[in-house]
Amino acid sequence: MRTRLCSLLFVLALAVLVLPGTAAARNTVCRLAYMAKVQYAPQLLALQHGWFRAQGMEVQGMNLGMTTGISATEALVSGSADVAVMGDVPGLIALASAHPTVLVCAYGGGENMHALIVSDKSGIRSADDLKGKRIGCHFGSSTHGGLHLFLARHNLASSVTLVNTAQKNLVEALLSGSIEAFAASEPAPSLALAKIPGARLLTTLSGLGNSYPLVMVASRAYAEAHPEVLRLLVEGTKRGVDFILTDPARAAQEVSKLTGAPAAMEEKTLKTLEWRVRLDDEVLTSLQRKAEFLHGIQRLKRVPNLPSLVWQDPEVTQDASAQGRAEDWKKEAD
Repeated sequence: MRTRLCSLLFVLALAVLVLPGTAAARNTVCRLAYMAKVQYAPQLLALQHGWFRAQGMEVQGMNLGMTTGISATEALVSGSADVAVMGDVPGLIALASAHPTVLVCAYGGGENMHALIVSDKSGIRSADDLKGKRIGCHFGSSTHGGLHLFLARHNLASSVTLVNTAQKNLVEALLSGSIEAFAASEPAPSLALAKIPGARLLTTLSGLGNSYPLVMVASRAYAEAHPEVLRLLVEGTKRGVDFILTDPARAAQEVSKLTGAPAAMEEKTLKTLEWRVRLDDEVLTSLQRKAEFLHGIQRLKRVPNLPSLVWQDPEVTQDASAQGRAEDWKKEAD
């Protein structure tokens, strides 16, 4: 009887050890939404090299394919993702949504991130020639917001027709003549220049007071529950950025295998964009201006209070508080 009882207890103990729900076997999981595009190279590289791995934490990449950041926004606000990386407009839409979110960091961007491509048959040679033309753009994207700024700057907002076109269909639409121009980020501009005879770069969407920051946004509930995972994501993104800055050719080759775009094209884009993990006044000012503009043209329901939505790392906050108390004590002692 004793032998059978001991055997039963042993089996029960073993079952507890191997159950996936036990504390010893359970990892904190983070669902990270991203697109298979060069703009998300730091995260692509981090996932590939294991820079998002750490004991007790598991980052599961949600590859949304070659779409735009609005898909990542939808994944985040619907609760199917915990963290997402995207352009400035999708990021602002997420931050202004009813789903509580926080701005973790910016990691890239640059004024030349978006381009306006025109067909040779369109006869477009300058911004004024866009009057009466059909311009393709994926609505809700960062490019969409930049295009609105461009049209407002040139007093063209009421004299062009914007056509909501998925990024993967822009080249075909321009080739077929259903649109005379399109605004997009890579790889669509380079693909159009390579595939469409006479296609030209009219301009980039630069000089509009916007650096188009690429941002990381997280669910507030997830950020508060798992700050250690957000630190891991930021550090892994930094390693991806450092890799790009140190060896853009090799980074492009690795990213190319993940995006399907030619390595030479990816390297050109990596060198064109600006890469730096930060969340400074320049980033917040750029986001604030874009939010106010989008709200003014009724593309954003409300302007989010960005300073209140910046993620505060508890460790950093505690260290700052401790340092402040130490300085106060020193002053009192003096």
